[in-house]
Amino acid sequence: MDKLARYLRHGHRVRGWLDRYSAIFIADLCRCQSEHGIFGSVAEIGVHMGRLFLLLNLAKLPGEKSLAIDVFSDQHLNVDESGYGNREKFLSNVAKWCGDQNIEIIQKSSLDLSVREILDRVGPCRIMSIDGGHTEECVLNDLRLAEGVLLDKGVVVLDDFFQQSWPGVASGASRHMLDQTTALRPFCITPNKLYLSRLPCRDIYRSFFAVTHFDKFEKTVTIFGCEVDVYGCYPPRYTFKYRIKEMIKASPVGPISVKIFRAMRGY
Repeated sequence: MDKLARYLRHGHRVRGWLDRYSAIFIADLCRCQSEHGIFGSVAEIGVHMGRLFLLLNLAKLPGEKSLAIDVFSDQHLNVDESGYGNREKFLSNVAKWCGDQNIEIIQKSSLDLSVREILDRVGPCRIMSIDGGHTEECVLNDLRLAEGVLLDKGVVVLDDFFQQSWPGVASGASRHMLDQTTALRPFCITPNKLYLSRLPCRDIYRSFFAVTHFDKFEKTVTIFGCEVDVYGCYPPRYTFKYRIKEMIKASPVGPISVKIFRAMRGY
């Protein structure tokens, strides 16, 4: 088993927030880029302990660079307390799962970061994950940075757009995409991830996943004037556990089982 396959199987042991299916989807996104000759750096704003960054680092090709951006111990810069990065633990995870320390690190707030700093460090990026500050200001700033460093066929993976606990993400991203002077628009959704690219290349990815992930396809929706494909986000009513519960509730013992369940839950 190679390192990436091993990480996809066991990487949930790394502290952080990344749905297993989204991890597989992102790994295949990197594979799609490789198959189409899209060559460049991988980067993440807000790496925490490295759960997603490790995947990107393992998926990079020889000659590509990886960049981690985080405030780490400078938590006074983390104004919304949307995560707590630990540089020592992050580097320990890199060493454990990737086997080397050949990565670039910028320890500062992305609000103080420029497009030129990123390009000087790693050059243009083919994929960038945005999971830093969750305020409207931070997300708007980070999408601006991403658009400035992204290759023409590059992709941005935006975290928590649909997370009700962090409305600033949706607000900042919406401001960016409703601005007609910007280029990034959505093309796919997986659990807790929104994928953005420039309009001319979005069909590369949509066609790829229509074939490789057809079994996880749910539906196509329209947001910000774009057709966006939804994968692996089936609501609870489709799960086996939910259907069993509904069958029991509809059975002759249903009313009694509901009372017992409520009593156990204390209401």
